[in-house]
Amino acid sequence: MPRHSSELRTGSEPIKARLIALSITLGLCMLVCWSVIFTGNLSGRGASDDLLYHWVAINQFAQEWPTPDLGDYASATAPGYHLLLAPLVRSGLDHTGTQLVASIWTLALLGLLCWVVSRSWGLASAVLMLPLLASMYVIYPGIWLLPDNAGWFFVLGVLLLALRPRTGWGVWALAGVLLLALVWVRQVHIWAAGVIWLAAWLGDQSQTPSDLRTFFTDPVRRLGRTIMAQGFTIPAFMALIWFLGTWGGLVPPSFQDQHQGPNLATPGFMLTQLAILSVFFAPVLIPQLRTLWAHHWRLVLLAIFVGLVLGVLPHSSYSIEAGRYSGWWNLLGKFPTLADRSPIFILGSVMGAVSLTLWLSLAPKRDIWIWLGVLVAFTLAQTANHASWQRYHEPMLLMMIVLIFARSMVLDQLRVRVLLGSLVLSVVLGAITLSSIMGAKPIQTGTNSAQTGPD
Repeated sequence: MPRHSSELRTGSEPIKARLIALSITLGLCMLVCWSVIFTGNLSGRGASDDLLYHWVAINQFAQEWPTPDLGDYASATAPGYHLLLAPLVRSGLDHTGTQLVASIWTLALLGLLCWVVSRSWGLASAVLMLPLLASMYVIYPGIWLLPDNAGWFFVLGVLLLALRPRTGWGVWALAGVLLLALVWVRQVHIWAAGVIWLAAWLGDQSQTPSDLRTFFTDPVRRLGRTIMAQGFTIPAFMALIWFLGTWGGLVPPSFQDQHQGPNLATPGFMLTQLAILSVFFAPVLIPQLRTLWAHHWRLVLLAIFVGLVLGVLPHSSYSIEAGRYSGWWNLLGKFPTLADRSPIFILGSVMGAVSLTLWLSLAPKRDIWIWLGVLVAFTLAQTANHASWQRYHEPMLLMMIVLIFARSMVLDQLRVRVLLGSLVLSVVLGAITLSSIMGAKPIQTGTNSAQTGPD
């Protein structure tokens, strides 16, 4: 990677500017989410998953309170999100009121991320947050009763602790608590345990390996730190094991025929999504490509090879039966295929792999290791799911991009390009979200179909 990528932004913007950025972000989030909630909008995928699944699960727990039956309920996710809302519903809170309370998770997610970003970007951090505010996969859980953002909040917490330049048992202990809460909300995110272990293995910023050859240096100290960090993640694994025993599988019994994987197209699809997002930041990434090719051209060729493999090997045609539908899959499905493979998908996978290399070249040295670990663990977890759905991936990719912007010293001369890219991307994502909401059909709650899927 370029020499300056090992540097870490440490400056801090004035507190007033940070508070203004935070207020703008939270104000926009409340404006968007609460305005839809107060209209009583019950149309589209978000409302469908709300009314047919999560609202049903919340009401079941409310009726059974204080001893809810966790053996089976109307959600494929762990019950933490529903258990927190159930006592409020039992006390008389209606659906609209429950939506307003649940939107706190989205406010907390965006507020925490904005506050972290504002440390280096100040007032401009409000602009960097706009793509997340515009993404339907972030906003929908802020409107309807969906547990996604509760999970992303705890994922973000673990990521921020892992990215700290200084680490220790206190950091690992707190990360273990967040991981436990995360598993209780979205069990699929157990992958985040590996990020905690990796952060401990790397140690402080001064102990970070410079390359793969030095990754295993000083193994005794690294292993000792890792074992200690693993100890703090045991409660999360115990919770997961308890869920597996209670459900007799990875999800409650009612959903065990719907999420069986793997879906080998997911890695290439995630790279394709990253390629699409990266287009809006081409003026930032193209100069990095020139630098990377001049000094590390082998990395670029390796990225092309990996992207090509992940693009060519799996079937990538549009298929509802194979879990390859909705989101960008709908666009890919409009193009011709060859041998059940989409040339556009293959190109997207290759471009995404190259884009990922460029994004990582912007990050500090220790961050590069963390993001590699995050993406490998996250991708493996998502590949195990039959459903290769954009809503499972896009928030993570957007958070990664924003955090790289927040922590990179490479971008000091390119801040205007970053802000313009964020603005244009937010307009595009916002248009897609608005179109989805405006064109959605009202939900018929009398028919419970498990195949509603995502947008």
